[in-house]
Amino acid sequence: MLAINTDFQFHFDSKSFASFFPFYIVMDKDFKIHSFGDGLTEFLPNLEIQSNFFDFFTIKSSSLDGKSIEQPNELVSKLFTIESLQKNNLLLRGQFKKYEDLFLFAGTPCFVSIGKESDYGDSENFQNTLFDSNIDLLKVLENQEISNHDLKGLVYKIKEQNEALLKDKEEIKKLSLVASYNTNGVVLTDLNGTIFWSNDAYLKLSELSNNEVLNKSILELFSSETINDEALEKIKNCYKRGVDFDCEVFYKRKKEPSLWTRIKGQPVLDSNGLILQYFVITEDITKEKNIQNRLKQSQSTLSSFLMNLQKGILLEDENRKIVVVNNEFCSMFSIGMSPEMMVGLDSKQFIENSKEIFKNSDQFISRINQILEKKDAVFNEELELEDGRYFERSFIPIVNEDIYQGVLWSYSDATLNKNYKQNLNYEKGKYRRIIANMNIGLLEVDNEDTILLANQSFSDMSGYTIEELIGKKGSDLFLDAQAKESLIDKSEERKNGKSDSYELLIKNKNGDIKNWLISGAPNYNINGEVVGSIGIHLDITEQKRQEEQLVLLSIIAEKNINSVIICDSEGKIEWVNNSFISMSGYSFEEVLGKKPGHVLQGKDSSLEQIHYLRTQIRNGLPFKCELINYKKNGEKYWVNLQGQALYNKEGKILKYFAIEEDITNKKTLEHQKEELANSVAKNNKDLEGYALIASHDLKAPIRSIYSLITMVKEDNELNEQTNEYLSIIEKKLEKMDHQIEGILVYAQIDKEDFINEEVNCNEIVKNSIESILIPDKINVNIIRDLPIIYADRFRLQQLFQNVISNAVNFIDKPKGIVEIDYKEERNSFIFSIKDNGPGVAEENQNKIFIISKYLNINGSSTGIGLSIAKKIVELFDGRIWVESELGVGTTFFIELKKHKK
Repeated sequence: MLAINTDFQFHFDSKSFASFFPFYIVMDKDFKIHSFGDGLTEFLPNLEIQSNFFDFFTIKSSSLDGKSIEQPNELVSKLFTIESLQKNNLLLRGQFKKYEDLFLFAGTPCFVSIGKESDYGDSENFQNTLFDSNIDLLKVLENQEISNHDLKGLVYKIKEQNEALLKDKEEIKKLSLVASYNTNGVVLTDLNGTIFWSNDAYLKLSELSNNEVLNKSILELFSSETINDEALEKIKNCYKRGVDFDCEVFYKRKKEPSLWTRIKGQPVLDSNGLILQYFVITEDITKEKNIQNRLKQSQSTLSSFLMNLQKGILLEDENRKIVVVNNEFCSMFSIGMSPEMMVGLDSKQFIENSKEIFKNSDQFISRINQILEKKDAVFNEELELEDGRYFERSFIPIVNEDIYQGVLWSYSDATLNKNYKQNLNYEKGKYRRIIANMNIGLLEVDNEDTILLANQSFSDMSGYTIEELIGKKGSDLFLDAQAKESLIDKSEERKNGKSDSYELLIKNKNGDIKNWLISGAPNYNINGEVVGSIGIHLDITEQKRQEEQLVLLSIIAEKNINSVIICDSEGKIEWVNNSFISMSGYSFEEVLGKKPGHVLQGKDSSLEQIHYLRTQIRNGLPFKCELINYKKNGEKYWVNLQGQALYNKEGKILKYFAIEEDITNKKTLEHQKEELANSVAKNNKDLEGYALIASHDLKAPIRSIYSLITMVKEDNELNEQTNEYLSIIEKKLEKMDHQIEGILVYAQIDKEDFINEEVNCNEIVKNSIESILIPDKINVNIIRDLPIIYADRFRLQQLFQNVISNAVNFIDKPKGIVEIDYKEERNSFIFSIKDNGPGVAEENQNKIFIISKYLNINGSSTGIGLSIAKKIVELFDGRIWVESELGVGTTFFIELKKHKK
């Protein structure tokens, strides 16, 4: 018996299933169609995936009784007839099955009238009346125990394929839209490069028709004598390998000029990764190429320019690698390499090696690091070099779309410019100082009379500070209403380019009325436009006052007891007063038109004074001298002559005037005084000689008497009274000897040469104290260290020794004190010797320095020491004075100058 295996399964893919059921429909719970058979496309060309089932079909069944269908589950396992809503009268008869969340309708067309369906009832009657083989197959399919798993898998497979197909259709639709509307040329080719589609942009670009393009190889169309063989070979190889290509070719067209194009090709793959076709884009890059060529040319020009620029240029990338460096930079930084060899190297090393040429090398490096950290542009930063030169450095960061890409350094030698600026600033400063310190007031105003600049002289003239003047209107500060009107006219003249001088009455800050002489000129800008005026102001108030007094002075001159002479600019007499006529004996007519010297001077007139007068008059300078003149009768007389030139506003000499005072009597008295002084000098000289002789002659008998008394005392036994008398005689002799010695010293003080040198006053005073016999009851103290001065050492010791000795000798207190101190003035030292002696009465304080006045002379003093001290101080060009209070004490002050004599 033959065994038959009934346990087998059917396996369908979407294509094989559609061959059995070309009118199948798969939809979801929302009645959205996911897939449909090819048979439906014939009748319903507008049917698409994701369409709503009820937009294209309606269900006919007597079991529904016209009810609306809300869920597909209501249709499962029932036989229906569905009718197309299109006007093609398509009827499909079949059954719905549910698999997971999808619903499958498998049916066949039905060509009977839809009105007869009710005559046959539902399933069974419908089958018997309208027999169809496909319906039988559905019946078999329904009755067979086919695996739901396989059928479900088939449905999912169909769903996936249709979804992929839908996606591919969407992509193809988008691609076609992109290709159609792309401004670049687009063609689609097969795997051999044969074009089967092109867009309008490609036809326009190539100047070919659609027929000339379709079914032509892209390699054939691009081949010409202008295309690069290497680019064409690249395209061929990419087609063979099935890979992308991207190249630039020079494309020759029919009519229009050839152009540069960029050809980019990309294979189009199916879902299995197999190449279906090629998508090729042709882009016109002529403008871009031209720009690139111009850019390259500009880069070449710029590179040449930078290499030959008279500035040191260093271009670094973001890592400080050298991109460009020129010859000037290498020269400025003493780099022994060519610019070409430096490209790509680290610039930090070169900068580090060159830092020593700068005055502050560490600061040079730290400043570069600071600039690079901030990345802010720096322009014309000054650098000082060790050799005295100056560089100017600029820093320009290179930023593209906010991304730092490097830096451009620029160095230039600014030494000449620096020196020029320094000289210019010096000249500016010099002229500013001249303007600021000139004795003439300078004022600058704009066209509205607003003060822009004033110098110090103008400030002094007006009484206002410069700060108070700037920004104010000059007319408001100085003028009344009437004067303002006249100034308005002057301002209009300035605007028309006119310069002039005029006098103006003004009122200064203190309210004083002043007369100013003003010289004004227009002030221009660089375009030659009048922007204001500059005025020179001279206060002529005093001159005007003098002019007003000139008439009065002429009247006074006429009545002057002295001789008055007025000469013209050539020095010839124009006018003389009556005193001149009386003094000289000449009439006015006799001297008119003559020079005074030719009339008045004679053989005894001093040639030196005559030369002096002529020089002063020739130079327009004042003159004053004493001169012998001669009267008309030949009599000599002395005159005190003084005069000067008179100038006009322009500084030219108009006249000369001179006043002569008759000093004949004065000169006679001076001659008599001179003779008397000579006589006194001769007597003093004789007296000095006599003093020397007298001192010598007087000292000899004194010494003899002193020796006899000593012998008497030694050889004879004398009583006490006699010894006392002899001691008194000895003391008197000793004092007489000291007085004679003092007179001799006083007479010789100014006869010996001075030897000025640095003298330590401490040593001088200490030596003086040691040479003086100081009783135990008296203390002599130096309060502080005394200064070093320039003086004659011997005379300085005489000075201090006499003053200190005087203080010691006159102290009458049980305990005496002498204090020596000083204070420093700007140009001198003032020494003080203070004692607690009896003091000096006020009426005698000026007499104690006179040699002929011996006041309160005690037994140990000669009374001449202070006279010697005063004479020494006067030789030192100093002074000595005393302050004293009776019963309290006396202080002597000695002022000596610091500098060398």
